[in-house]
Amino acid sequence: MENYPLLILSLNSPRMRIVISLLFTLIFHLSINAFTLDDKLRDESMEERASSLFAVIKCPVCSGELLSESESQVAYGVRKTIRKKISDGYTNEQIVSELKNSYGDSIIIVPPVKSSTYILWFTPFIILLIGCFLVRKSVQKIDKVVKR
Repeated sequence: MENYPLLILSLNSPRMRIVISLLFTLIFHLSINAFTLDDKLRDESMEERASSLFAVIKCPVCSGELLSESESQVAYGVRKTIRKKISDGYTNEQIVSELKNSYGDSIIIVPPVKSSTYILWFTPFIILLIGCFLVRKSVQKIDKVVKR
């Protein structure tokens, strides 16, 4: 058998521990830098506008996830487009209107009030009214039993 001192390293050796520690540190460092994909706007007020838009717009490919929370490439592209439009002088309404034209009304986290979305807006109130009615009925039954 030939002697391969460089290839055969014990996992308990000090050199191997240093190598493994450096590899873990490098991998951890690279994964942290992977989350800084977005290029921020230089003007602070414009970046605040962009952030406020990211908080009301959903990611086109992630179900129910806000644009500000999504890490998908599509969300990154939409954020980049929004920042570009802000720097080009578009208003928030113009940006939202273009996104609605491209992706539909569902791109906005709060749906508009119109005939096709009435069920979304009024169902919680109807459920609340039914719940109040049921609680009132059960309280009346309890009062009748207690009075007897």
